[in-house]
Parts: sequence; structure tokens; C-alpha cells
Amino acid sequence: MDNGRNALPPGSQPYPAYQIPADPHAHLGPTSMGPTEERDGPDLRALLSVLWRRRYVILGTALFIYLLAFIYQIQLTPRYTASTLLTLQFRSEAVVDIQAVISGLSANESVIQTEMEVISSRRLISQLVDRLNLTRDPEFNPALRDDSSLLQLLDPRTYLSSDWLIALGLEEPPEPLSEAEREQRQRAAVIGRVSSALSVSSPRMAYTIKIAFESENPHTAARLANTLAQVYLDDQLEAKFEATQRATDWLSTRIAELRQRVVAAERAVQAYREEHSLIESGNQGTISEQQLAQLNADLVAAKTQLAEAKARYRQIQDSGPANAAALGEVMKSPMIQRLSQQEADIQREAAELSERYGRKHPEVINVRSELRDIRRSISAEIAKIAKSVENEVELAQARVDDLSATLEDLQAKKAQLEGSRIELRELEREAESSRLLLETFMNRFKEVSTQEGLQKPDARILSAAQPGTQTFPNRQRSLIIALILALGAGVGLAFLLEKLDNGYRTPEQLEQALRMRGLGMVPKLSALKLRGRTPAQYVLQKPASSYGEALRTVYTAITHARAGGARPKRLLVTSSLAGEGKTTFCLSMARLLALAGNNRILLLEADLRRGRVGKALANTGAAAEAPPVSDYLTGEVADWRHCVHTEPDSGLDLIAAGAKVQHPQTLLQSAAMQRLLDEAADSYDLVLIDTPPLLAVADALVLTDHVDATVLLVQWESTPRDAVKSTLAMLRKAHAPEGGVLLTQVDVKKHAYYGYGDYASYYGRYGTYYSN
Repeated sequence: MDNGRNALPPGSQPYPAYQIPADPHAHLGPTSMGPTEERDGPDLRALLSVLWRRRYVILGTALFIYLLAFIYQIQLTPRYTASTLLTLQFRSEAVVDIQAVISGLSANESVIQTEMEVISSRRLISQLVDRLNLTRDPEFNPALRDDSSLLQLLDPRTYLSSDWLIALGLEEPPEPLSEAEREQRQRAAVIGRVSSALSVSSPRMAYTIKIAFESENPHTAARLANTLAQVYLDDQLEAKFEATQRATDWLSTRIAELRQRVVAAERAVQAYREEHSLIESGNQGTISEQQLAQLNADLVAAKTQLAEAKARYRQIQDSGPANAAALGEVMKSPMIQRLSQQEADIQREAAELSERYGRKHPEVINVRSELRDIRRSISAEIAKIAKSVENEVELAQARVDDLSATLEDLQAKKAQLEGSRIELRELEREAESSRLLLETFMNRFKEVSTQEGLQKPDARILSAAQPGTQTFPNRQRSLIIALILALGAGVGLAFLLEKLDNGYRTPEQLEQALRMRGLGMVPKLSALKLRGRTPAQYVLQKPASSYGEALRTVYTAITHARAGGARPKRLLVTSSLAGEGKTTFCLSMARLLALAGNNRILLLEADLRRGRVGKALANTGAAAEAPPVSDYLTGEVADWRHCVHTEPDSGLDLIAAGAKVQHPQTLLQSAAMQRLLDEAADSYDLVLIDTPPLLAVADALVLTDHVDATVLLVQWESTPRDAVKSTLAMLRKAHAPEGGVLLTQVDVKKHAYYGYGDYASYYGRYGTYYSN
């Protein structure tokens, strides 16, 4: 069994006996971190490592997106923007001092915002479309445009029929429209496109409005901006003219109505006056009032005359006949004056004749007789005057009585007319208010008529638009943004792929995810290195290679993984899935340790379903001569030692599984199997047990009670994480002794490219240390 233990393959150099290093962590490197070590906060190096691992994904994604953005930018039609600047007129020009129908704008922000909304309204845009006939412009009417750009060619909807587009919901089914309705919809679409090309803005702390249009033609942009500004100014004038015209028409109608109302009111007043005898004469009041006043005056005059007549009559009566001649009333009579003059002349003549002829002279007597006649005439005349005064008194009294009676009648009528005067004053007030309102409306009508020729817009063009400058696409800014977004998408995709990565790449990941000690990594040998050999043959011929060193590192970690530092002598190796390299690892590890010469190694193949160790030996032309372990377990071989096959090149003792057997778990749980493991542990320094994958069959679980440690193999970047976790859960439920977890088939170059920074990343850099 020990024959040829120290034999080496032809051409191999003697390799010194491998000694376990004193420092148990000497070969562990970064993977020696215990599973309970925690980190605070995000790991910046881990983030940078992800970016470095996925650098080609990031660069490829960024380049692809940037290239698409560049192609898109090239295909975009350049657009030009031209702007017209308006200033609002807040200072009014008072040509005439009259109130306007529409007042000017007030200087506040809400008014400016309102004017901006007016400029961008569909009403003004529709006027602009009609004025420039934009429905015939292919730029704004897509129905007139033949779009054959690359973007149109790349659009998959271009190659689908209308029926397919309607079925997929990408296009609305056509509606039966008349020609007028179709033109109306096209016009509405043109108005919408023109509105989307318009931008109206106003700087803060300024009373200006900027009208900007974006168009494919710089001259069209300027024409649109200038025309819309003119449309806005014309709209203001039209609004004022319309308002003035409406005011004029309304005032005319109201004036005609008021005139009729005034005429009707005045006629009502006149009719009421006539009906109630309240007709006035000038400023002297009504006729009744004038009559009453005249009667009062006449009555006063009559009473005065009556009093004067009575006074004269009493004076005449009180003076007597002798003194009556001296009364003024009598003296005023011409007859009395003439008779008195005659009396005086006769008295003078009588006095002269008496002196001349004596008293008894006939002439004197004649004269005296004549004097008596004259005196009788005077008395008679005085009596007539007294009678006349008496008659005058009577007449005055009669007139006073008549006037008093008439006055009483008029006063009675006046009392009746006062009630009618109240209603008359109401009618007069109504007529007066109608006249005043008519005068006000007529004055306002004259003012409004005067304003029709004085209307001015509330804004003016401060600077007209010039041919526009290109504002779209801003290729430099767009490409910079596209580059930033592309890099961001690449970084996001990198982290997404990292998050979706369902495999393990480092022992550290295994430790953090599984809370199980990481044993290291076993590199995958390239076909160039193997040159038709198996890894087990390669490590036999090149024990000092990087592959061999990785196996030694793993063994060192296994032997010092247990508490107290006791070496496990019975080591069970399993995996989650098939093809993860269990048999290759066990055969390579066993040959490498047996080749060192200082350890007795036994490789036991416990996969009674699909044994591969025998096949591997058969491929090398060194088929095992000993019977398989299945013969021992079934009782065909009495001693398990008869099943041991010793390799001549490495000195490795191994027991093959043999052909497929029935009830393999029963055989593995048998006392014969337990006896084999116990006795092998006494005879060998290390017993490696190769078992089938746990997720396929549970054969390995029945052996966990009879081993010192269980090593779980995980294929690098391939084994799903859920499979590994399920396998570990099965082992822990079975209370299997944990020996650690191991990554196999590690692509060293790819691993180094990922930039994890562990010792596997430096295999290529320190290749001089290995004899590859």
C-alpha cells in the first residue's frame, strides 16, 4: 500500500516535504477575515471595485448611448429663435381732458402677466396663422411634409399599416370627417404648433414683454415674432375702437330713449298744469298765484283809497260849510278855484266901489249881490264836492268788499291747488332728472365721438426681430448632458448587474453572506496550461505551480479552521450542484499532499451513484486494480484495505466508488462505512471523502456524523447563491461540522480584471514565485 509513495512523475524535480506553516493565517491573505467582522457605513473601496470590475460595461453602455445621442443630434432639424421686444405704455398722452372709454394699463405685475397671456392666446395665434397663411407652410402643417429622416426610418411605426397601429393602440381610428371639418382640424393643429413655437416672457422689474419664436428658418422666426407683435398692437386698437363704437352706439340709443322720456315728462307736467290751473307766467308763479297777489295788491289799494275817501269825507263833514272852502279837497276843484278867484275879484271891486260910492251905492249893491251869488255857487260846489267824496267813499267800500270776496275765493282755490302742486313738483323733478341725464349722455356722446380718432395702443415695439440665431439643438450642451447621462446609465447598469449577479466571486462575499469561514480560491487552469492534461495530472507534474500553491493555502486554512487548532483527519467535500469540481479538487489536493511525502493521504470516493475517480484513473491508463468500496459495503470484500489502490506516481491511496448501486444511502449509513472511516482515520493523516452534490441527493448528509469537518465547494461566478444557501441550511440542520467554504474554478485573469484586490489577483504579477 505504501509502495511507490515517494515516486515522482518523469521529468519532475524532487519537491521537499511540505510543512504546515507556524502562522495559521500566513497564506490566507485578505480572506482571513472572520465572518463576524462588521463594517460601518458604505465601503468606498467596494464601490470603486464594482466600478472597476464593470468598467467595460460602463464604457460600452456610455459609448452606445452617446453614439445614439450623437446620431439623434445629427438628425435633428436646426431651429432658430428670433425675438421682438415690446414695452408697455403706462404714461398716457392727454390730448383732450376727457375720460377714455377703455383706460390705459396700470403698472403692476398682474397686468403684465395678463398681457403675456393675451399675446399667447389662441385668438391672436389664429389671427397670426391667417395673416401669414401658415396652414400652407409645411413646417407647421405636417400633412404637407414628406418626412424621410433617419429618425422616421428608425421608427417601427413607419413599417406598420394603419390597421396594425390601430390594433396596438398607437393610432386613433379615423373618423368620417367632411372637408370643412378636416380643414378645421388641420388649422387647429397648425395653431397648436405655432403656439408651441412661441415663448412670451417678461424680465423682472421691467415693463417689457419679449415675444420669441422658434422656427426652422431664421427669417420665418423673425417674421412670426414681428407679425405677432403687430397683431397684438392692432388687437389693442381694435379693442379700443370696438369699445368706443359700442359706447357710441349705446349712447346714441340711450340719448334717443332719454329724449323721448324728457318729452313725455314735460308733456305730463304741462298737461297737469293745465288740468289743475298751475300754469306759470314767467318767473311770477302760476296764474292763480299772480291773481292772488294782484288781488291782494288791489285790495290793499282799495282799502287805502277807502280810508283816504273816508278821511276826506270826515274832514269835509267836520269842517262845516264855512270852512269847507279851505279844505284841500275843495281847493283842488277847478270850479272852486275859479269861483274863489271871481269871489276875490268881486270883493276887491266891492271894496273899491264902497270906498268910492259908499255901501248903498247901486253898483256897490249889485256887486254885493253878485258876490252873494258867487258865494252861493261856491257853497253849492262845495256841497257837490262833499257829495262826490261821499260817493267815492261808497265806491271804495264796494270795491273793497268785492276784492275781499274775490280774494277769499282765490285763497280757497289756492288751498285746493297746493295738494296738486306736490304731484306737480314730483313730475317736474322727474322731468328735470331726465333732462339732466339727457344732457350728461349728450356730453359723453360728444366726448366718445371725439375719442374715435385719438385711440393709441397701450404698447409699442421697442426693437423689431431680426433673422434668428440657432438655438436648437445646442449640440455641445446636449452632448455633454448625453455623456453625463450615458455614464450615469453605465454606472447604474454596472451596479444593477452587480446586484443581479447570482454567483460568488470572493471568499469575503461567502463569509458575509453565509457566515462561514472562507478557505480560499482554487484557480481554473487554462487549456494552454493543461495541454490535454487534467488538473489532477497537472498538479502532479507541477506541484510548485500557482494551482498547487492555491491548494496548499486551502489545506492550511482547513487544518486551522477548527477551534483549538486540531487538524481534521476525516474531511468531507461536497457541493450544491454537479460540475463544481469536487472530484478534481479532492484528487488534486490528495495527490499534492501525498506527493509531499510527509503525510499519509487516503482519498475515499463516496459517490455511489456517479463515481468519477475510477474513470479519471482509467483515462490516465492507471485503472485501479483494487475492488471498489461498494463491494466492501455490500459484503463482497471483507476488509476495506483490499479496496485501497496506491498511485505509483504520487503515493496516494484511494478507494474508488465503483459501479452504481441500489440504496446508496443505506450503504453509506451502514456499520461497515462507519468502521471504514474510523479505521482509516487511525491509519492516515488525512482522509478526503468525495461526496455527491447535496441538492441532487442527500448522501453526504448521512456521513456528516462520522467526519471531522465538511468543506463546501462553490464554483466561482457560477453557482447560484440561493443554491449555496439551501445547501448550507441542509448541512446546518444536519449539524455537520463546518470546515469552511471554498471557491473553485476561479478565472484568475478575469478575477484580477474585476479588481477585487485579494491574493488571487496577484497570481499573474508574482508568476516568478511559481513553476508554471
